[in-house]
Amino acid sequence: MNLNRKEIRSAIIGMVLADGNLTKRYKNGNAYFQMNHCEAQLEYMNWKINILQKITGGKSCETQKNMNGKIFKGYHYGSHSHPMFTKLYARFYHKKVKVLDEYLVKHITPLALAIIFMDDGTHSKHRTTYKDTFFLCTQNFDYANNLLLRKSLKLNFGLEWNLNKAEKYKDGTYRYRLRLSNRFNDDFVEIIKPYIKLVPCMHYKLGSYANTLNY
Repeated sequence: MNLNRKEIRSAIIGMVLADGNLTKRYKNGNAYFQMNHCEAQLEYMNWKINILQKITGGKSCETQKNMNGKIFKGYHYGSHSHPMFTKLYARFYHKKVKVLDEYLVKHITPLALAIIFMDDGTHSKHRTTYKDTFFLCTQNFDYANNLLLRKSLKLNFGLEWNLNKAEKYKDGTYRYRLRLSNRFNDDFVEIIKPYIKLVPCMHYKLGSYANTLNY
């Protein structure tokens, strides 16, 4: 993709909002970007690396994780430090906790939304209509941040999302995720389809809509 600097920044916002993270090792140094993906998503990880390398390089390596005696292979990528990452770090992190603000959500473009969905999106079949239901698994943000994101997606794209209870903390409070109202399925897919088409290993995320990627 031939992306300008604004589009690259938006793509990085999408990456950090979802599965990626920014790290700032020294007070006076620049931040750098990191992400991890499983073996099946290596193609997608390399696609994101190609975007990141438009501003700076980095290094990837193979990882292994032992879960109940079974070894799972994955990949880790760490970029070089860069001033753009530093500026975004100042907005994304408050006392080392990832948060959102008006600037960040305002700069969610179709490319950024596609990245957020490929990173943190999922789908299921509605139990009565059997239609695809799309989710953004935003449980890592608190209720207020989810409200801000929902408002931005409505303003930016005209998409309506509901807040669904996802997980319950030990203290009885809940985590929330965003669920797309089914009547906006077609609009949502049309927005993100041009980018998901470029990453075949992520086509499955669209459920039955994956059949439309050839059109």
